[in-house]
Amino acid sequence: MTRLLVVGAGQIGAAAAAAAIDDGVVDAIAGVVDPDPAAGARLGTQYNAPVYTSTHEVPQARSGDRALVAFSSRVDVVAPEILRLVAMGYSVVSTCEELAWPPRHMWNALHTAARTHGTAIVMTGVNPGFVMDRLPLLAAAACRNVKSLTVSRRIDSSARRESFIPKTGRGLSLDEWDAAVASGTVGHRGLVPSAHLLGHALGWPNRDVTDFLSPILTGDIVSGFRQHVTLRAGEKTIDLDLVVDWGLEAPGDRVVVDGEPPLEVEIKGGYHGDLGAAAQIVTALQHCGELPPSFYRPTDLPLRFG
Repeated sequence: MTRLLVVGAGQIGAAAAAAAIDDGVVDAIAGVVDPDPAAGARLGTQYNAPVYTSTHEVPQARSGDRALVAFSSRVDVVAPEILRLVAMGYSVVSTCEELAWPPRHMWNALHTAARTHGTAIVMTGVNPGFVMDRLPLLAAAACRNVKSLTVSRRIDSSARRESFIPKTGRGLSLDEWDAAVASGTVGHRGLVPSAHLLGHALGWPNRDVTDFLSPILTGDIVSGFRQHVTLRAGEKTIDLDLVVDWGLEAPGDRVVVDGEPPLEVEIKGGYHGDLGAAAQIVTALQHCGELPPSFYRPTDLPLRFG
């Protein structure tokens, strides 16, 4: 029997748990961990699973048990939880954006823990995880002499989950926006990791990365943001451009490769962030037991399993 421990009973964790059960990837929910007793109880009751307020309370894993860690974008918050779960025998899938390109000491700790305890740690998601790293890398791999890689993503935030909206800054004044930028509560933490993943996978040395974030205004009130990350490696460049706005027209994703031959890939309407996250998580949960023990960033994963 394959069981899933859900750490983070928010919308992403709940949707992924439902998808994993529906697709037959896991047989049961082993438990739910959330510091909010009400949130944990809602999901725990749904699957007749025990509820914990901390990973310190979680029992040792049984053979085949997996854990989904989906409650924070910050690697310094998530990594200690993952290390604790791995030490208890769980293979772990996480949606933490910063985990896609963690500091070197953190990468070493995660890799060593996975190897020591014979489990896999997999970072997955939509962005990072697919739209701005794995998909562009697949396109670039079909070309020679790649000079530049440009990825643009336009998201209509009105079509996204409620918990996503505060990250867009919607409803803030400019002073409130500035304070939110300073505290790191607006914008997207995944763009810089995706740029690093692409530069590393393309084998471009001496990389320099810049990150620019600006609000989109309706009158004097913020409705969304634009974030642009540029990676330069000599004369070669990677540009990642993200626009998120309420009611944004013509959402979509586009990858442009300046290589031989030149290549352009477009997802009309865009790859849905919430539905896509559940799909990416389920795939990772399904296959993490097949992977040799290690820590896997999105571009470390094989395109085909089996």
